[in-house]
Parts: sequence; structure tokens; C-alpha cells
Amino acid sequence: MSEKEIPFGKIKNDKLFLNSWGKNPEREIGEVREDEDTSVNYFREKYEELVKKISDLETEIEESQNKGSFLMKLKHLKTQLSTHDGLGDYQVLEDRLVRQESLLEDIIEKNRERNSEIKASLLEEIKASAEKINWKEATQEIHDIKARWIKTGNPKEEDHEGLEEAFWGVIQAFFEKKKDFYEDKKRLGELRKKEYEALIERTKTLENLFGKAKFEKIAELKQAWRDVGNIPKEEYDPLFRTFNQKLKPRRPRVSSQPSVDISEITNQLSSFVESTESYNFKKLDEIKNKLKGFRPNDPDGKKTKSDAFNKVQLLMERDFIDKLANKRFKNFRELDKTKKRQIRIGILEELINRDQTDLDKYQENSANFSTSGSGGLGFIEKKLAQQEIKIKTKKQLLELIREEK
Repeated sequence: MSEKEIPFGKIKNDKLFLNSWGKNPEREIGEVREDEDTSVNYFREKYEELVKKISDLETEIEESQNKGSFLMKLKHLKTQLSTHDGLGDYQVLEDRLVRQESLLEDIIEKNRERNSEIKASLLEEIKASAEKINWKEATQEIHDIKARWIKTGNPKEEDHEGLEEAFWGVIQAFFEKKKDFYEDKKRLGELRKKEYEALIERTKTLENLFGKAKFEKIAELKQAWRDVGNIPKEEYDPLFRTFNQKLKPRRPRVSSQPSVDISEITNQLSSFVESTESYNFKKLDEIKNKLKGFRPNDPDGKKTKSDAFNKVQLLMERDFIDKLANKRFKNFRELDKTKKRQIRIGILEELINRDQTDLDKYQENSANFSTSGSGGLGFIEKKLAQQEIKIKTKKQLLELIREEK
């Protein structure tokens, strides 16, 4: 039986053996197929490939910010050493990997200690947020804290289960409480809506009342209305309008068409708007009084009346713009048409921006009211409607002025 010693192993009966190392016994790793040198070099190269793989891993660990993520890869390489078929000093490789493993485990342990502290702090944060009364603000904070929790790595093993259970328990309890709140709010809203509808039904009793008795009943119904409580604005507004309509005395139906020539009025207003006929406030007041006496019953007549009122408002707005222009520019009347138009446009754009800012404020304030308590909602609604009409009128006038030749 022939046997030959080679570095880190031997050749015995045309078979290659790796010497024992550490706790690993001597073992066969291959055969001599062509000649001894070629076979030996083949297994040395396999060892060198493994060396390179370990060196590359060490470089990756050195350059990485998240060194702990390489621990499993390193352990896998270490377990391969005992079965790797190559010729070389495997004990040196194992020592290198053991050192790296110890370093990584130390880094991971320190990271987990820090993560335990971070997660303990996040747990206190989320507990505080979950106690807030403002659901929207609390929900936003909880989603933010949850994202930071997920990004934070694992805590110490002995802390992991307790922290996870406590953290996700707070979140679950919060959203269950939030769901119950909105379900209760919905049920309460439905009850209040029925109360409003019942009050509207009770307005029928006014038909048989007169004088002081009727006045007192209306006051009683209004107070009962104010006492009902909040419901969503989109549901409240139509109910409130219906309620107010029921409280108003019925006006007798006009039996005959008023003696107002609406065609003459609309033609005259068109002449004023197109600047083919001059006008003043006295003429506009006369037209407004005539329009008040015009009470059409058909939809077309009502629209014609509304359009006429809009033109009156437009003309009054134009006169107001000219007064502002004369006040700001002493020589306004002597300027040419182009310069006057530019000044009017500038003033209008400034006023529209100001009115829009006021409208935004009113809309913001309206969100704080959902009932007519203390007259709040009625006042805000009136302001909103007035402001929207002002802006619409100014925008119409702006277009007219821009189209002037």
C-alpha cells in the first residue's frame, strides 16, 4: 500500500486525504485522476476559492453600516469548513470566522440593547397618543410611531415578546375604541336626525294657532331645535331650511300677474351694462323697487327676475370700482380708455383676492358649527352666501371690463 505526505494531507492508494484539524478527523476528499500534481493543485485551488470567499465577506462586513446582517452568512460559511473538499489550513479559516462571529454578536447585542431602549420609548409615546381626545391627531401620531417601530431592529431577546405584545396591544385597543366611538356617534346622529324630523312634523300645530299662542309655540320649537345637538352639516342644512320655512307665515298666492313690464326692465339694464345708456343710483333704485313687486310663479319668470337683480348688483359694483379709481387716481377721468381699463382690472383683481380670503375664513369657521346653537351656523351661512355672491359679481364685472374695446 503506497502512501505519500503532501502539505495539509496525503495521497494513499491514489486517493487524496485532508489531515485532521481541530475536532475534525482525517477524511478522504478526492482521487488522483490524471497525475498527482494536477489533482493536488485542483484541491489547493478549491481551498483558495474558499479563502477568497471568506476575505470578500470580511471586506463586506468592514464596509457595511449594518454589520449584524452578515451573521447568518458567516455562520453558514463556518459550518461548510468541516465538509469542504480542499487542501489548506482550515483551522486558520475557522479562527478568522470565529473572531468575526464574536465581533458581530457583540455588535448585535449592543444594537439590541439600544433597540430595547428605543422601543421602550416608542411604547410610552404611543400610550400617550392613544389617550388623546382628538382622534385625527392621535391616529396620525400612531401611524408615525408604528412606522418608526417597524424600522427599529429587534430588541434584546428577553425584552422582545413583552415589548411587542404591549405595543401592538395599545394599537389594537386604540382602534377598537375609535371604532366604538364613531359607531356610537353614528347612532347618536341618527337619533338626533329623527328628533329634528319630529320637530319639523310638530310645526304643523302652528296652522291652528294665532297671535301670542303662535308666537310662544314658535319660540318653544326653536329652543327645542337648538337643544337637539350636532349632526353632520350635509344632513343638518336641508333639515334646518325646511324647519325655517315651516315657521314662516304662508304668503297669499298672487292671483294676477303684477303690472311690471319685465322686458322693459331687462332691456334697460342691458343698455346700462353695455354702456349704451347712462345710469345713476337713483335709476338703479327705481328698477330694484319694480323688481321687488314682480312676483312670477313660473320658473322662467323667476330666472328673469334673478338675472335682473344680478345685473343691478353688477352695475352698482362697477360704479363702486370707478369711485375707488377716482379716489386713488386724481386724474382718472382724464385718462384714456386703455389706462382706465387697466386700473379697473387691477382694483377688481385686488378686491376679488381680498373677498376670497374672507370667504376662506368663513368656510373655516363654518366647520366649527353643525347646529344653529346661539345663532352661530345661521350667521356663518349668511356670510358665506353673501361672500360667494360678491365674488361671483366681481368676476362677472372683470370679464366685462376685459372684453371692452
